[in-house]
Amino acid sequence: MSSHLGLAPRRQPQQQRGRRRVDGLLSAAACVIAEQGYEAATMCAIASRADSAIGSLYQFFPNKESVVDALRARYAKELEKLWASLAAEARRLKVEDLVSRLIQSQVNFAERHAAFLALFDAPPSVNTWRRRQIIRGRIARVILKRNARLPRNEAFRIASVVQQILKGLLTLYARADRAEKSVLVSEFKSVLTGYLIPKLKT
Repeated sequence: MSSHLGLAPRRQPQQQRGRRRVDGLLSAAACVIAEQGYEAATMCAIASRADSAIGSLYQFFPNKESVVDALRARYAKELEKLWASLAAEARRLKVEDLVSRLIQSQVNFAERHAAFLALFDAPPSVNTWRRRQIIRGRIARVILKRNARLPRNEAFRIASVVQQILKGLLTLYARADRAEKSVLVSEFKSVLTGYLIPKLKT
């Protein structure tokens, strides 16, 4: 319980001005973590990047772990929207096109949010498992939209495998140079296509 409380923001801003301050602090944290990595990032560096007093940062976040958890929550919400959008199109896409859209959307997301990959090095929080389950449910929805005949439990099993494949891609992608990134994307598209074609036949 104490660990969970340590992740909760000290204050939830009620006014637009306060929400903008928190957004600014989280954007600064994302920049610092992307540039320095999770371990090297400090609360002082985050406050400095946000051009804010350290007290203002602590006013909202008790520690670095709570900042990271807030960033993860932000990213999870955006990823949920990506999966919802893909589910709306899944029925009319060929499996190869679905896989291409699926992988490219994750890679594009990682490119837009540099701290997203850096946070792979951060330890999981008490909220990590719950967020992964939510994303797994969104992936299962895409699977069921593509093949409504699948039993629900099988769709969730497939979603778990897809989730792990994507995690593997992004883990390697984070450490690869630009040329290698392109190769990895191509390789993982082949892997995921080979896995999903027999699963999603309608």
